[in-house]
Amino acid sequence: MIFLGTFDYLTDMLVFIMWIFSIMMFVGVFILRKREPKLERPYKISLYPLPPIIAIIGGSYIVINTIIFQPILAILGILITLIGLPLYYIHEYHKRKTD
Repeated sequence: MIFLGTFDYLTDMLVFIMWIFSIMMFVGVFILRKREPKLERPYKISLYPLPPIIAIIGGSYIVINTIIFQPILAILGILITLIGLPLYYIHEYHKRKTD
């Protein structure tokens, strides 16, 4: 990532990717509550489900805005992140092989 541009460009790319993962996390709250309704929840939130819905809407706005106005940044960020998938599977393969 260092060779792709300036510090501002890199931080913009990082923020874009972080918002994608944050949206997935907020959606995961709904999935977990649906799949495990009886699970003990150590943290309570007031006005549920409003805060996660607002977070999903706000995060989606940032992601969509970046895709529309900075498509190169968005594509590069996604591609660089996806490069991590084969690296993860290679690492897991070697880890299982040594165990």
